[in-house]
Amino acid sequence: MNDTMHAPRWRRLLDGGRTWGSLDVSPSRYGVTRHRLVVFPPGISSDDRVLLRVWRTWPIWATLSWLVMEMFLVPTIGSGPAVAISTTVCVGAVVAIMATTGANRSKVRTMSVVRMAGFDDQAIADLYNEMYAMAIELAEADNALAAGELSTVEHEAVVWRIYDRMATPLIAS
Repeated sequence: MNDTMHAPRWRRLLDGGRTWGSLDVSPSRYGVTRHRLVVFPPGISSDDRVLLRVWRTWPIWATLSWLVMEMFLVPTIGSGPAVAISTTVCVGAVVAIMATTGANRSKVRTMSVVRMAGFDDQAIADLYNEMYAMAIELAEADNALAAGELSTVEHEAVVWRIYDRMATPLIAS
């Protein structure tokens, strides 16, 4: 059974729904859609995964933290000291997260595809199909693990296979 099913809610929120990483799809203007597959190094602990997810989202949480501190500190101690304290705390937190994720941060594999509506580039379509085939394989492995159809070792083997596949170039120049 998946150990994240019984984890506290805050832990599940921080660790995400997938032990292997994430698939992000972000539509933007003018028909452009960005697809990003992120695969964490297989075999890392759930604590390491949480730290990597916190590292990958630092621009959001650091900005929000800075704004909240400013909101409370400016009326209390004035704008100059509030800026200094807020900035020091946020930069210190980012540096601490950076230091604790140093060993695994460079091992994260990321694959991105940017597609634009109305432009059919075969190389981009092939890359997109390959990325989604890998994401589907990872999601199916998660479902099979949760259903008891795969052991933890077999699940890890699937993640390793995808992780290794992402190390090789998928499109020749």
